[in-house]
Amino acid sequence: MDEIKTVVARLGKMAFTQTALFNSLAMGLSADEAVGVILTLSRGMFYKSMTTHADHTLWQDVYHAPCRNGLTAYVKMTLRNGAVIIQFKEK
Repeated sequence: MDEIKTVVARLGKMAFTQTALFNSLAMGLSADEAVGVILTLSRGMFYKSMTTHADHTLWQDVYHAPCRNGLTAYVKMTLRNGAVIIQFKEK
């Protein structure tokens, strides 16, 4: 998780897929607030690890993260080239 936080801190909203950014906006969060949610993730928010549908060797971690607006975000992420925040939506 620390590596992902480092990438998100460096790239900001560019670490998110377009879908993840769109869904964070739908939750009432700005891109900066969504980045802030990722940077405050802790191991206690971990929900599960899962493989992608297209590649059973590629693992993704899922977290349930509280947001400042009272909602809980379902955050799916993986450390790969390009975007690391694959999904960010209301749980």
